[in-house]
Amino acid sequence: MIRTEDIYDAATDDDAFDRLASTLADAVGARSGVLHWGLAPNHAVEISYSGYFSPTQMAVYDEEFQDDDIWSAAMERAGNVNRVWNVEAFVPYRTYENSRIYNEWIRSMGDDTFRCLAGVIRKDGVTGHIGLHRGRTQKPFGVPEERVLQESIGHIGRMFAIRSKLDRAQHHGRSLQATLDMLGHAVFTLRPDGRLIDCNRGADALLRRGDALLLRQRQVKARDPRDDEALQTALRAASVRQGGQGSAIFIHRERGFPYILSIASVRVGVERQIVAIATDPDERDASLTDRIRALYGLTRAEAEVAQALCAGQGLEELSQERGVTLNTVRTQIKNIYVKLDCSRQSELVARIGTLPRLNVCEDGDEVR
Repeated sequence: MIRTEDIYDAATDDDAFDRLASTLADAVGARSGVLHWGLAPNHAVEISYSGYFSPTQMAVYDEEFQDDDIWSAAMERAGNVNRVWNVEAFVPYRTYENSRIYNEWIRSMGDDTFRCLAGVIRKDGVTGHIGLHRGRTQKPFGVPEERVLQESIGHIGRMFAIRSKLDRAQHHGRSLQATLDMLGHAVFTLRPDGRLIDCNRGADALLRRGDALLLRQRQVKARDPRDDEALQTALRAASVRQGGQGSAIFIHRERGFPYILSIASVRVGVERQIVAIATDPDERDASLTDRIRALYGLTRAEAEVAQALCAGQGLEELSQERGVTLNTVRTQIKNIYVKLDCSRQSELVARIGTLPRLNVCEDGDEVR
């Protein structure tokens, strides 16, 4: 009997998640168990082990034998999803007995893990795996054990989906703020009327200096009235643009070259917000990659891939140049499309292409 409370406790409690593999194994009389979830079949974000195999043994599996796991491969076949199976139905005992993973990993440890009750769960874009095991001298799993685990598959899938959403929210919040603080640009998130929602350290320091931009009644204003007129016009235009099209204006300050304020609108749920990035020519960092990252919340790798696509590079060229697989490049491009609210490369090129290329100012040069 598997209690649904134990499963849903694991949705928000890390310790409960760590115990869940053992809980499932105990419920069906398995000797060991493992479950994990990720955003792709071969990707695991979190793993729960029952503790039968040591961390060192599992590390060897991850590094040397994961691609030879014929049980896992069988479960990934079409039609085997969201159900529990006695894996012997797909991998006969004789086939497993002759496999590399059994002879070079299991037997080399002096172990006899030979039987498996497993399932692959797909729910809300999350892929989860469950594997419960018995030794060769133990009796095979039967229909009663399959039924017990099958009755909990839906709950386990929802638990995986909840952990995935919480993980994305927490990771996005931490990584985005850290990234924005490291960019070397002042980054503002605004409502369409110019009211401040949030800003990074650079933007906070810029407002404190008060030499170009000011905060009045939660609205970001330019110190120079002419610049403020241009700023408010740019904000109004950004709030009605389609997609992530961008523009830029100069914001003059008391001394030195003016800031270049890049402005774009982004969709957050059903609402639109505006991201404004103040680039300081004196900092010698007018990087298009950094501005793409800040405007659209991309990782550095995603921003570099976006810029490369706009320059006409193909997927295979990107894969070879960056030393990653084609699947990695495709995943990065998919993430880029989501964040830029577009669905094809031509739209991506159009949106990135609207951002002005900034010339780094040398002493005595003018900003162009």
